[in-house]
Amino acid sequence: MPKMHIKGLILQIISDNTMEESEKGIWDYEIAKQVLKEYELDGAYAMGSVRLALTDLYSGALIETKEEKLDNGEHFGKGKVLFKYSLTSFGEERMIDAGII
Repeated sequence: MPKMHIKGLILQIISDNTMEESEKGIWDYEIAKQVLKEYELDGAYAMGSVRLALTDLYSGALIETKEEKLDNGEHFGKGKVLFKYSLTSFGEERMIDAGII
């Protein structure tokens, strides 16, 4: 059985972490770790690909940022901006339309 496309998986991961009101959202590096594990990928190129997909989903208004902070060098590189994402109502509608949830 083929795996879901990366953007669909990202939306599922964000959706799973948007439902809990107390910790609404998930950090981009946490999303990247889950995607890389699922697809058995590794390295900076794969991490960058996940960040690019997140940017695309953000620009399409499917996800939104809840918080930002600077990377201390642990995730994508020292001084890079990290984002905490959550699903928008439009994103949830699109997931339902696409049969992802």
